[in-house]
This record gives sequence, C-alpha cells and structure tokens, in this order.
Amino acid sequence: MHQRFRNSFKVVFSLAIGVSILGTQAMAQSDSVNQNKSTETASFRVPKTDKPVRVAAAPTRKHPLDRAISIAEESLGRMRREVYDYTAILAKRQRVNGEISPTTYMGAKIRCPRRSESGEEIPFSIYMRFMKPAKVAGREVIWVDGKYDGKAWVHEGAGSPLLRLKSFLLDPNSSLMMRGQREPIYEAGLENLIIKLIEKAERDRAAGMCVVNYTDGATINKRSCSVIELIHEDRKEPYEFYKAQVFIDDELGLPVRFAAYDWPTAPGEAPELIEEYTYLNIKVNVGLKDIDFDPKNPRYSYKGLPD
Repeated sequence: MHQRFRNSFKVVFSLAIGVSILGTQAMAQSDSVNQNKSTETASFRVPKTDKPVRVAAAPTRKHPLDRAISIAEESLGRMRREVYDYTAILAKRQRVNGEISPTTYMGAKIRCPRRSESGEEIPFSIYMRFMKPAKVAGREVIWVDGKYDGKAWVHEGAGSPLLRLKSFLLDPNSSLMMRGQREPIYEAGLENLIIKLIEKAERDRAAGMCVVNYTDGATINKRSCSVIELIHEDRKEPYEFYKAQVFIDDELGLPVRFAAYDWPTAPGEAPELIEEYTYLNIKVNVGLKDIDFDPKNPRYSYKGLPD
C-alpha cells in the first residue's frame, strides 16, 4: 500500500483533488469512461438563509469542528467497509501560479486499496480519461500503486501528432505531470479526499476556534446533499483557506465535493476560489479488474507501448 495511505490511516477520519456537479449520462465500467465528448454542465445549490446556523463551542469541552470530524469518521468507515471500487466523473478547478484553470472534466475508474476475501492485496489503482476542455480531451492516465516503478502511463489525445502516437511513462511528481496541477495523481479519489478533510479538520481544531455552519437541503445535479462550511475569520498559520465547503451526498454518505476559497483581498469583496473538486455520477462496486488499469486494454487509446 502506498506510503501516503499508511501515514493517513493513522488519522481517524477525501481534495488539489478531484475531485467533481454533472450529470445526464451515467457512467459504468464500460467504455462510457472513454467518451470523447462531455455534455454535462455544472449545477449545484446551497439553500440561503438570513441567519446562518453557527455552532459555537463550549469553552473547555467542545469545538465547532467536533461534529464535522465525527461525520468524516463515519464516512471513512463506510468507505472502507462498503466501497471496493467506483467509476465517476471528476470536475475540478485549481488556482496554480495565481491563475484559475478552466473546469476540467475527467472520466475516472478507481479501485480502492483493499484485501480480497482470498487475502490478496488489491493496490490503489487509477485510470482517468480527460473529456474537456478541448486542449486536453482524450488524454489518458494510469497509475497503480507498486507498479510501473511508481510511474504513470500517459497518452495525449490532443496536440501534436507526435505526442498522440506515443505513450509516456512519467514520474507523477515530475514537472510534466505537475504542470497546472496542485497535487499528483495518486492524491485523487474519494478516500484520499476524506483523509485530507480529517487531517485538515484536526489540525485546525488544534489551532483555535472557527465558525462552522451545517446546512441540509443542498443539491448537486438534483442529488440531495448536506453541506459543512468552515470559516477562518483570522488569517494565520496553519490555516490554508478563508472558507471551505464540503458536500456530503445524503444517499452515499460520502463527501462528493470540496471547495476552498482564499481570504478576500478587501472588505466586502468575495473570496477567490483556490480549488474545487466534485465527483459526479458515482457508481460503486462495479467490479473493476486489472485490465481496467492496463494501458494495453483494447478500449484505451495508448500508442507505441513496449511489447
């Protein structure tokens, strides 16, 4: 199992990533992940109230984040007990080097790090096919923990013909792989998102008080969600953001959207987005196999692979 998971599992509690808002076309294990065009559009809503509910902490016993951490712990437990793999569409935007990217949509297949009934260790595995914008459409990325010397297989679907006719084995932390990204591919996925949320919540709880709002009745593409909103009114270490929102899918019991915002640059101005990841059209336990994370899968478009 990847070292990052070993370290994170020490945290009792899934973000730059993924993260993902869409939805007319369900996505299953088949080559619907490989579609070249996406027709989904963003649609999410949080009910507005004149007086947001603020959960105050008792001076010595409770913290506003206690309930959020409890929700996250339940979500992580459910994820580890009940979810072995899933497909989804990940929509993400990120601010990198001061510039906010356009929303990038990716069809994803993700297999969780688990132990099978026979005792076999199933490695964390990721396949992604970029759907839009056009300049990245058709790109495919595969990363499997413990395989390919820790590198990712990448195939470009757009750009120069020379790039499209060759596949590349790249270090996930290399400058090419990290271009325009806040986090490497192995940080993607719902389980990672949950783990990061609990890490940040426990760190911020130890740092001081904050404002936490809990809202029911939100939606993402007409799916009912609950929202946890965290606000740091003081800009100080170790806080990374002014405001963050986590959407919990009420049916799945899992966080499906994370968005973080920077402190306003002036009084009265809206906070600027730092990053957002929304997972859409999630289908759990579809029975993903090794072939789903093999660049030689005949449904994929990898070119020039070694024999």
